[in-house]
Amino acid sequence: MHSSAIILGLIGIASAQTLNIPSRVGSIVSLPSPSVITGSVDLGNREYDRGRACDNDDDTGDENAVFILQDGASLSNVIIGKDQLEGIHCKGSCTLTNVWFRDVCEDAISILGTGNALIKGGGAQEAKDKVVQHNGQGTVTIDGFTVVNAGKLYRSCGNCSNNKSKSPRKVVVKNVKAKNVSTLVGINSNYGDTSSVSNTCGSSVSHVCQEDNLLFRLAEFNLVSKEEEEEEEEEEKEEEEEEEGIWGELMGKQIGKA
Repeated sequence: MHSSAIILGLIGIASAQTLNIPSRVGSIVSLPSPSVITGSVDLGNREYDRGRACDNDDDTGDENAVFILQDGASLSNVIIGKDQLEGIHCKGSCTLTNVWFRDVCEDAISILGTGNALIKGGGAQEAKDKVVQHNGQGTVTIDGFTVVNAGKLYRSCGNCSNNKSKSPRKVVVKNVKAKNVSTLVGINSNYGDTSSVSNTCGSSVSHVCQEDNLLFRLAEFNLVSKEEEEEEEEEEKEEEEEEEGIWGELMGKQIGKA
């Protein structure tokens, strides 16, 4: 029986990591309401928040977002400050380039509508739960992103209304650096979700790379279900028993000759 969610674990190297966020330009801008983005907007490394401390890690909706991107919108070179409940909401396809999150509250990025989302560069830290929440239908590509001190980098919604009609979802993770992250991606196999992860620095995998004098391991992940893992273990056990039987038979023949 396939499990309802496949989780890819990534054990953190150290808890006292911080994200190297670019220096902001000017003072922090506290928005009285969400800023709605259409078209392509470059904010030149300015920092924005909502002027409210994170005192609620529940989903509080669009009204508490810092930015709302309409279908097809692009946002680049901006820092999301710590005083907010919701970060960025994408209502359809969207592109985020070099977007930085100083302190994630509920989610950093919520993909809510139908369409593909590209998250290129940037990074997020201090996410108690997840950085990217995928509720809509489509593919989310996370490329060159850095995540530090987080529960999950990506999570496909498991209990959204009419979830089956919004599935399957797909996530592509590449060139990501993860520091002290307990789970890289979470997908729902029962809805047909798929995940691809490559060239991603983390820990507890076989290849080692180096970044900022810290050792990470290059992750080339293949997600497998619990059933597939059990089948592989059973096949390995049968092969071992077969080898033992052949070896015992040969030894018996040798003893008989002696």
